[in-house]
Amino acid sequence: MTQEQPQSRVGFFDNPAVAADPYPFFAGMRQNTPVAQFGPLGLWIVSRYDDVTRILHDHETFSSAVGARRAAGEKRSPSILFDDPPVHTRMRGLLTRAFTPRTIELQRPSIEENCARMIDDMCAKKTADFVAELAYPLPVMVIAAMLGVQDGDMATFKRWSDAIIENIGASLLTGDNSALEEVNKEFDAYFSERLDKLRREPEDNLLSALVHADGEDGKLSQEDLLVVCRVLLVAGNETTTGLIVNTARAFSEYPDQMRRVKEDLDLVPSAVEEVLRFYSPFPATFRQATRDVEVAGVTIPKDAQVLPLLASANRDETQFERADEFLVDRDPNRHVAFGMGIHYCLGAPLARLEGGIVMRTLLPRIKRIQLMDAEAGNMLRAGGPKSLLVRFDLERAPAAV
Repeated sequence: MTQEQPQSRVGFFDNPAVAADPYPFFAGMRQNTPVAQFGPLGLWIVSRYDDVTRILHDHETFSSAVGARRAAGEKRSPSILFDDPPVHTRMRGLLTRAFTPRTIELQRPSIEENCARMIDDMCAKKTADFVAELAYPLPVMVIAAMLGVQDGDMATFKRWSDAIIENIGASLLTGDNSALEEVNKEFDAYFSERLDKLRREPEDNLLSALVHADGEDGKLSQEDLLVVCRVLLVAGNETTTGLIVNTARAFSEYPDQMRRVKEDLDLVPSAVEEVLRFYSPFPATFRQATRDVEVAGVTIPKDAQVLPLLASANRDETQFERADEFLVDRDPNRHVAFGMGIHYCLGAPLARLEGGIVMRTLLPRIKRIQLMDAEAGNMLRAGGPKSLLVRFDLERAPAAV
């Protein structure tokens, strides 16, 4: 029998105290109201691991095409993240063919070189902005190389990326895209010019491979390619930025675990997974119910917008022993930081590669990392805070120049 629908509409995105540390709130939800509504839009939030993974796997009941249903011929959603099959299947198939393990591994030398240079610069300073000096520019440089664009455009990319991340929720849920209108025009003009050049003059990079890739349904259209550019620049970049930022956060809070990884760098892969679980780069995702459906004894009505809480699922006590502890050797670690099902993050291997390189480069050089911000930032912002001041206790002082 379906239990009575919860009457209260919980709200936490606009609560600074909860946003700074939402995990006690999530724990209360898992225990008491695992499915509940909040906010003026009546968004349904789902907090338990089993329910979240069910939603992520069932794309027929929980559609990724969130927001108002589009009329035939109307322009579709601005990202394959929010498309259903068959559109999603075709685009992901083409993207997967170009985004191969070889393509990702080819980025390793550049990542290692840039990471070492950035960490050298940070270690030479008394206080450094971990976001501005490492967590943001390192992933953007990688994506810029894959797109074959200039490093000098990074400030523009950051402005676009920040704007899209800040407004994507409201844009998807309300259909009001006005806040992104100018950014979208700039983005499309920039990459349209780039795509036209690649058609005339192919290059050895991911974007060029996508321009010239053939699939069962032919080549990607101009609109398709612009969507892919947006996904790579924003979603791929923000995920890795969040992972790198949260590495600093976790190691500052658990210095004993940092020392374990310093002493045994073979723990790096499992440490990366634990950072992803403990502080998920994207705390939630969006879905829309295609029918009335029962979740945890509560009926979510057809066309309702649903928010599966990835960050809450990753702290579910029924799935993770000592779930609120950061343990770098955790095994197994079936977190959902990269999603599940047909929308599992294509960039996950690249994010893992970059996160691992950051750990292997940084940890041998420092004894301790200290967060200098009284508040480490909004934990509910995708990709983490916009800045994070840190101070390193070095293993040895850098040589005088």
